[in-house]
Amino acid sequence: MPNKQSRHITFCLCPGFPLFCIASALEVLRHANRFVEEPVYSWSFLCEDNKPIQSNNGLFLVPDTKIKNAKTPDMAFVIAGFNPSELEVPNLQDWLCKQASAGCSIGGISNGAFLLARAKLLDGYAATVHWEDFSAFCALYPRVRSQYQRFLFDRNRVTCSGGTSTLDMFIEIVRNDLGADLAISISRQMLLQEYSHPTTVEQKSIFDGSHHFSLRVQRALSLIDSNTEKRFNVSELAAQIGLTRRQLLRLFRRETGKTPTAILIQRRLERALSLVLHSHLPLAVISSAVGFSSQSHLTSSYKKYYGTTPGEHRRNHQMRI
Repeated sequence: MPNKQSRHITFCLCPGFPLFCIASALEVLRHANRFVEEPVYSWSFLCEDNKPIQSNNGLFLVPDTKIKNAKTPDMAFVIAGFNPSELEVPNLQDWLCKQASAGCSIGGISNGAFLLARAKLLDGYAATVHWEDFSAFCALYPRVRSQYQRFLFDRNRVTCSGGTSTLDMFIEIVRNDLGADLAISISRQMLLQEYSHPTTVEQKSIFDGSHHFSLRVQRALSLIDSNTEKRFNVSELAAQIGLTRRQLLRLFRRETGKTPTAILIQRRLERALSLVLHSHLPLAVISSAVGFSSQSHLTSSYKKYYGTTPGEHRRNHQMRI
């Protein structure tokens, strides 16, 4: 096993942070300490105003120390939930910038990458966020090499899309620190699917339960998700996964109950929703960014799917915040 040097991780919590993400990270680290029989990982919590902070399900977590007294950790992760572009956490952002300057590895969990990108800590780095806000992230931070993945490691920056990808990312952190055997032991202990190093098995880039489908449908869904803004042809999609057009349509109807084209439109509308609610981009720009041929095409499809037009949805959302 590699050197068991102790590492400290600081979690920077934003209001409404997803509790599942912090619980997932801590469980992996706890099991690592348990199996090694040494405190190889320690952790602490910070928040903007140094007061107990409420998670997305109403539970509170008490920070360990005040930001001004927090020492530089080995890794620091910011965890944010919905509406990340509306968060105002200048103290946390300043602290994260100082840690990055000191050589600390910096990460974002769920929509934590929004805060890092706002502080220019992800310029030139590959990063990811929760799928629901991915398109808004791409539009707001063009200097970030946004990738639609569960988690990403790029030098001393680490990001994940939240949910169960947090488990995957922290198991990979343990693998990097302490070896694959321990990572596999933790995965088994937590009743996860057999752990594999992400460089030997293609990372799943679907966050919607597509792992319940056959491998060919998973592959097709992955290609759809990665190319929503591009020209779409069912025959070309089928050829990329080694099927005829007819075979692909039959598989999709049997496993998803939809056609590939219907799923593509759904994905485009989900990304349009994120941009409508969480950016100030004109609707014409949004329609082009997510793959619709025109603003009117976006508007008619949006109203059919969501029961309201993009403009109405944006105005109503802004009135509530």
